[in-house]
Amino acid sequence: MEKNTKKTPKLLLILVVGWVLLYILARLILSSWISIGFFSDFLIVILVILAGVVLLVSNIVIVTLSSFRWLIRRERPHVATFLPLAIMLVFYFLPIHIPSRTEMAFYHHRDEFIELADPFVNEHQNADRLGCHLPESPLYESAVAGRTWPSGALVIEFIVADYSLPLVYISTDNPDDVRDTCSEGGVLIERLEPKWYVCLRDWN
Repeated sequence: MEKNTKKTPKLLLILVVGWVLLYILARLILSSWISIGFFSDFLIVILVILAGVVLLVSNIVIVTLSSFRWLIRRERPHVATFLPLAIMLVFYFLPIHIPSRTEMAFYHHRDEFIELADPFVNEHQNADRLGCHLPESPLYESAVAGRTWPSGALVIEFIVADYSLPLVYISTDNPDDVRDTCSEGGVLIERLEPKWYVCLRDWN
């Protein structure tokens, strides 16, 4: 029984290393760098979340019991006992950011996007109605502009690298002013700089 108990931290370490690899894969999927298929992508993300919860709870239990034995019975825990929990906490709380393809496209062509947006906004700032496509450009697949009410903010939506993660320009730089962004109901998930955002399209 004691032998099996000592093997438990090693097994958890192997499982946590496997979870870390899946975690990185899930982050790449969410950042739109890779895609196995919509259903497979969804399953991987759910698997990472569920496995992460199970492994985190398991590691907390193992560390707590090992610490108790160490204090009460003077049984020194295996060197791998605390390592799986430490790895998981690092990945949970360390701000690991994988930029999306949309974000990278903006930073690589920032000046060009600004040169497209600023003249358009200046020209249409006082227009009563707005709902038109911008000129074609190799920077994006498509782009459409519109005005949101009641704020009157001008919003330009660029489909750059991923249809589900468009680049969005907001003239007021206030997300609260925006309604029906990213094709009705999308969520602004990242502010790149004033007036420029990455949006997560609503698929409902």
